[in-house]
Order: sequence, then structure tokens, then C-alpha cells
Amino acid sequence: MRARVLVLLAMRNLRRHVRRTVLTSSAMIVGGALLVFTFSLGDGYHEQWIDSGVRLGEGHVTIERPEFRVSRRIEDRLPAAVRRAAEEAIESPEVAPRVVATTAKLAVNALASSAAGARPARIVAVDPVAEADFSPIDERVIEGRYLAPDDRLAAYVGVELIDSLELRLGSRFVVQAQDAEREIAGQLLRVVGIFESGVPEVD
Repeated sequence: MRARVLVLLAMRNLRRHVRRTVLTSSAMIVGGALLVFTFSLGDGYHEQWIDSGVRLGEGHVTIERPEFRVSRRIEDRLPAAVRRAAEEAIESPEVAPRVVATTAKLAVNALASSAAGARPARIVAVDPVAEADFSPIDERVIEGRYLAPDDRLAAYVGVELIDSLELRLGSRFVVQAQDAEREIAGQLLRVVGIFESGVPEVD
């Protein structure tokens, strides 16, 4: 009985002050809608941030020799037989439907140098077509072009390295790293494209 009386009094009060009721209800509805929109926007941005991080990095799953993770030496790369076995496993009927994209790459620590100086850099060798499906890096071109399948000794370089070595499109620079025989090897590369990912470590 008491609850019924309270409800009746509340309804009477709402009807008595219609303007106040409408304003309060409108504020609550608009506030709730804005709250839902903000949470949805935040969730979407967070998912996009994770996806970009995964795609700019090495993906959700990486197949590599345990030694390579620490050493980053070319002699610790994945053997050809293991790589073929991994590709066959990925293409199997049980796994293939769950795979969005794959790419093979070799990343080694190196020294990049030009007439302006030298600095440590990470050299990543990729299949340009597969990497474009896997990573958004081909969409970050600010000058020049992305790599083509028939490129030979071409470099797609981040804007931070370009600035620090005072390079430009068409410039040549040298990268030095340890080869498979554990000797220091150098190679002259030509800049065909410049990218900016927004992540200083990547650039």
C-alpha cells in the first residue's frame, strides 16, 4: 500500500510540473545517448589501434627459430624445410579458414650510413605483394612509391631515417650487417619510396 501511494504521488508530481519533467527526461536521454556513443567510439578506436599494431608488427602468430628472437642474426633464420612445413600447415583445410593474411620476412639489425653519417637501423626483407596484404605500410607513402616485385636493391625508408641520414628520393646509402658466414657485408641501396607510419621507432 505504501509503495502504491508513493507511485501515485510521484506520477502526480510529474504531471504537475510537465516542463520540468520534459527537460529532465530529455537531458537523461541525450546524456545516455552521448555516453553510448562515446563508449562505442572508444571501443572502435581501441580495436583499430590493436589491429594497426599487429599489422605494423609481426602479426598475431610468428613462426621463427627461438635463437632468432634474441640474436637477430641471419644464420639463425628459419630453415627452408621448416618454412615449407609451416606454409603447408597454414594452407591445410583445418587452419586456412582462420588465416587472414600471411607474409614471410627477414629482419636483421644493421648499420645504415650515408655521407651525412650513420645510425643503427632494422633492415626488413619482404615479398612486396604479400606484405601489402598483411601490413598497411604500403599505404603510408609520402613520397615516391612502394616496393614492386621486380625491384632489385631498392629501399622503402621511414621518414625518421631519411631525416637523420639526410637522404631524399633516389639517394643511395649503404647498409652493413652480418651475413650467413658471420662476416660483415655491405650493400648499396637506392631509395624508391619514403613512408611515415606515425611511430618513430618504425619510421
